[in-house]
Amino acid sequence: MSLNAPVIKSFFQYSFVVLPRLLTARERAALRQAADTILASSRAQSTQTAHSTPRISLLGEASALEQGETVLAPILDFATSPRTCALLRTVTPSDSAALPELKDMHYYHEQTKHDWDGDWHRDSQFATTDPEQERQLVDSGWSVHLRVALEDDDRLEVVPGSHARWDTAEEMTIRRGSNRATDRMPNALRVVLKAGDGCIFHAWSIHRATYRRTPIRRTLDLLFTSPRDINVHRRRQ
Repeated sequence: MSLNAPVIKSFFQYSFVVLPRLLTARERAALRQAADTILASSRAQSTQTAHSTPRISLLGEASALEQGETVLAPILDFATSPRTCALLRTVTPSDSAALPELKDMHYYHEQTKHDWDGDWHRDSQFATTDPEQERQLVDSGWSVHLRVALEDDDRLEVVPGSHARWDTAEEMTIRRGSNRATDRMPNALRVVLKAGDGCIFHAWSIHRATYRRTPIRRTLDLLFTSPRDINVHRRRQ
């Protein structure tokens, strides 16, 4: 699946694009079963991970690796499918020499212990505490999330177009300040996904998520980053 020209233009203009009905019902069920098996194992093994946290890693968690290739196969097949590769090609900057590399796969779920609002951030900020160094990274590298909703999901918020420019003074005060979870980020839009929808959004954009115990959240997130930026992502909301 490749994106048509207007959709590609929308991604580069607004930092994200929604892909309605990206998954068939059968694909969604297979991904959900695989990821839920790993989530159930993670919750059984820990009183914190998958309970107080809103996501698990499908590559790094012991509970994922213990399940073996049979359980992981539907997720890995989706991550490396011709359709996913085609989507990545359409959002790869024209001056990039190669497609991005798969950095991680996360499964976002409803945490069981408390609700909270995530911090506004760019993924790039986790590489350095120095804003000027971060700005250089934003100007020179790139990274994207491919997200598919296995249940309805409206938790993600993005500041449109922020991947292509640096912060305004107000954005910087919020993102690097003491009130990073404020609901007063200027121009922010909520991305609403129906079960089966996909979304590609730029990791350098200013974004966050809100975390609630209900309703359930079941969203698969594949993180791709250019090879030179492979070590940027240390934590994300």
